[in-house]
Amino acid sequence: MPNSARNPSGPRRLVSPWYLAYLVLGLINSGMLPFLLPLAVARAGYGLGGIAYVIGAYNFGLMPAPLLGVLAERQRLFRPVFFYGFIALAVPLAVLPELSGLLSWVGIAMLVGCGSGAVATVAPLFVVDFAPKEEWESRIGWLQSFNGAGQLIGLLLAGAVAEGNLAHGFWIAAACAAAAIIVGQFGLPVEERRRTDRPPRLAWRDLMETFHPAPAVGGLLQQSHHLQDAAWRRLPDAFGGAFGRFVLAWAMFNLSVAPFFAYYPLLMKETYAVAPTTTALLYALAACIGIGVFPLAGWLARGYGPRFVFRLGLGLRLIGFAALAMLVVLPGAPRGLPFAALGFVVIMLAWPVLSVSGTDLAARLTPIGEGAAMGLLAASTAAATVIGTFLGGPLVAAFGYNVVLPIALVGLISAEALAASSHRG
Repeated sequence: MPNSARNPSGPRRLVSPWYLAYLVLGLINSGMLPFLLPLAVARAGYGLGGIAYVIGAYNFGLMPAPLLGVLAERQRLFRPVFFYGFIALAVPLAVLPELSGLLSWVGIAMLVGCGSGAVATVAPLFVVDFAPKEEWESRIGWLQSFNGAGQLIGLLLAGAVAEGNLAHGFWIAAACAAAAIIVGQFGLPVEERRRTDRPPRLAWRDLMETFHPAPAVGGLLQQSHHLQDAAWRRLPDAFGGAFGRFVLAWAMFNLSVAPFFAYYPLLMKETYAVAPTTTALLYALAACIGIGVFPLAGWLARGYGPRFVFRLGLGLRLIGFAALAMLVVLPGAPRGLPFAALGFVVIMLAWPVLSVSGTDLAARLTPIGEGAAMGLLAASTAAATVIGTFLGGPLVAAFGYNVVLPIALVGLISAEALAASSHRG
């Protein structure tokens, strides 16, 4: 049962002013960029292929997140990584409208992705590395609720500039990132208050020392047969067991829903006769409700455990996709707005549940340190999204938009099975 007595301080003390900086990340990363980038690339005349390259480059830029998390923890560079991440957002977004050429857009998108990954990785570390464990769920819930509020604001801002000069949208995003550097200074934990009861981390230096020195000619891959037994024994500690199965489940559900999120406005229009403007309003409505779901998910995770809440989130998303699929499969099923909207909103509302519980689980299950775990979570999300988007494209071209529904259902069922096995592990 939920045990609120473990946290008598109440929600007021669980919210810090620097959470507003994480709100800005949601505004940019989840609200404005997913809406403005494809429109800007299309208006520049680069077509669907150009959109794929730019969005793919952005997600590829998230890949260094695990290294940034390790760097922040090992070298005590939480604040520099956090604030330089916002600089890597502000400067490229400010100059992006002035650039021409697809290669320039790809490079800028990659840099913006790197900045997003840095902030998204370090922000939860200010909770799990500095706050007592009994406060993790509540603090993560409030932190993610600020991110969700930022997404809602970003969607509204993007919608306001979508029909006009898109450069204004990118400049607004850059200004917000610059403002986050200022507001993020307030209430941010200091190094002296860092927790001491932290879980064991993977000894990366010891692991690399188990490799024989490379010869003058050739490289590490050429000498991979010299990997000693000690290194092999350490690898399962890092990525095996319950933590490895959780990360695989996280990647699986992200991969399986990536095609849906790449084409959902067109799917809703062609299959369910829901106009794109209505779909955008539904998304904003779900984001608005989700602001309250984030702290609720933290409360549930504190009372019932993050594993249960993570599987609950997978179940909710599975129900939403099943509802949309049934409207297509069942003969005579209504395909109008009220019925399709319900499934769509349930899919979106599952994210706050998954986000809070997934962040908490990664921090609790990791054998390699919270920094590496947060980064690995961001990197696996990016990699799965890139793979899912590119694999979904040819399938949609061959079988139509509806093919994204069974892909999502199969992936979510697989993720549920992996999550269940991580619970037993």
